[in-house]
Amino acid sequence: MFKTKIIDALSKVEVFAGLTRDDLKVVSKACRRIHYNEGETLIEMGKPSAGFYVLTKGKVKVILPERIEGGKARRASAVTLNTLNEGDCFGEYSLIEKKQGSASVIGFQPGEALKLDEDSFEDLMSNDHIGKIIYRNLLRILIRRLRKKEAELDLILIAG
Repeated sequence: MFKTKIIDALSKVEVFAGLTRDDLKVVSKACRRIHYNEGETLIEMGKPSAGFYVLTKGKVKVILPERIEGGKARRASAVTLNTLNEGDCFGEYSLIEKKQGSASVIGFQPGEALKLDEDSFEDLMSNDHIGKIIYRNLLRILIRRLRKKEAELDLILIAG
């Protein structure tokens, strides 16, 4: 029953669009359900990624936190890059690049996510069929996010 719910949840998520029910069974076996609280850090900027997440409930904020270096703040305050909702994914940057997190992800309201740890993510990506579909979908998602941010910056430049 639990795995059926996970498969149903995954089937509604854009990053897994185009995968068959059998493919989603493979993905679901690699997922672990986690709960998070408001204010809880799921990914911390500058630290290795904890995994790839798909939100199934709640919201998270992607932020560049105020950072103190040598006693001086790099930013006067945290900068919100994005708010992610049910069905959105995050954590892919550091897993794909094999680098530390480029931003922090913090619970904006209590919620739940499906998590693939680094090894499980790599296993899925090494599957020619599943990996190709997920990478294509991730590319579409990332391009859309970039275009949205470009449009926001254009509005700021026009207003300024």
